[in-house]
Amino acid sequence: MLRTATRLTPSFIIPLFGKRNENDYDALHQPAPDTSQNGLERVKKMYSRNEFEEVSVELHNVVQTTLCGVFVGACIGGFVKSRDAYIHFIESNQATAFKSTMQAKKQLQDYVTIAFAKGAVRWGWRLGIFTGSFSLITTTVSVYRGDTSLIDYIFAGAITGAVYKANLGIAAMIVGAGVGATLSTLGGLAILGILKATGVTMDDIRQALYRIKTAREQQFNQALEKSATEKNDNLTRHHDLLVNEKGEKTIEQIN
Repeated sequence: MLRTATRLTPSFIIPLFGKRNENDYDALHQPAPDTSQNGLERVKKMYSRNEFEEVSVELHNVVQTTLCGVFVGACIGGFVKSRDAYIHFIESNQATAFKSTMQAKKQLQDYVTIAFAKGAVRWGWRLGIFTGSFSLITTTVSVYRGDTSLIDYIFAGAITGAVYKANLGIAAMIVGAGVGATLSTLGGLAILGILKATGVTMDDIRQALYRIKTAREQQFNQALEKSATEKNDNLTRHHDLLVNEKGEKTIEQIN
């Protein structure tokens, strides 16, 4: 039934279940993904490091999403708790006699700062784990299927919502799965709609983020090289000479 709905879905409609039109796939001049590997091989490659001990593009995107969730959660929790602490301090100390205005401001600042830190920690790790789990499941399912569709978001939202409420019992897990699936459906529709309208795929976005990371690392290495006091020492020159003579080799070629 699902395959029948997929075949009947026109290419100009948002791809809820099926693949996008292959004619508008390469919007950023990226090669089509390698479909010669099966799902398990693609997932295994996603969780493997390359010859330079670097994580895959997909895992790098998951890490960035998790850190973004931690940052947003820390900001929201910190701002909310600090505001509540400010109001509570003013209301609780209206009749308090302070030695000076400076002492009152110092106690208020300490109280608000501690509340901000508590709120940031409380909401930061929760939202980070939630967004990280959702992104990891969505990416894994997408890599296994070789495509991005609404099913990935619904499945990831249901699993994440159920796990988030696992400590409250089976009934809470069912409710959490339903809420997570509903919210992820809305988010998935919005994301897929934007991707369809712009002609960009999730793989294009992952590749773009990875290129930004690579460019940032190159700029950092160039800055370190410019600030180095000693350049092209004997060991480095000998290494460059050997590389030019024998050429670069991968670890597999050496073994």
